[in-house]
Amino acid sequence: MTNLQQVSLFSGIGGFDLAGERNGIQSLAACEIDEHARATFLKHFPNTHMFTDVREVTRDALLNIGAEPTRTLLTGGFPCQDLSGAGRRAGLAGPRSGLFYEVARIIDEFGPSFVLLENVCGLLSSAGGRDMGSVIGTLEELRYKWAYRVLDSKFYGVAQQRRRVFIAAVPRESRISPEQVLAIR
Repeated sequence: MTNLQQVSLFSGIGGFDLAGERNGIQSLAACEIDEHARATFLKHFPNTHMFTDVREVTRDALLNIGAEPTRTLLTGGFPCQDLSGAGRRAGLAGPRSGLFYEVARIIDEFGPSFVLLENVCGLLSSAGGRDMGSVIGTLEELRYKWAYRVLDSKFYGVAQQRRRVFIAAVPRESRISPEQVLAIR
């Protein structure tokens, strides 16, 4: 997976970017709306182009900073507040978790070779499972094949149970399967 470049959305302080860096993937661009998270991110990844709002991330903007779809891993932990069991469960119809559709717009416009998304397990049950169906249905409409896994941080050296859904997607014509993307450690 060398020679890849990463574009991370809803980047926070850079978890996906750190994982990418540890696997030889250049952090090319990130997007984070929270100013404190953005400052922390840029302290650790000062050469990464930073967008402040996911709506600013367009095909042209990515091409202008040197992103190449055939070399791009698009990552993102889109907001979970509307999907979490601790929230109001507005699902993808909610203003925060509904930002998944901005991710879909970027995939549609830019066509990255690899997509890796993360969210809370509430995605699986939100709206009776229809929200997860919407996510994977949207990926299929965009001509991406997909796979997902539920991973728990306690099996990866973290002293707490934190289950998350990871969804990998690649263009339908790709020789790489989404399962191969999920197998990368």
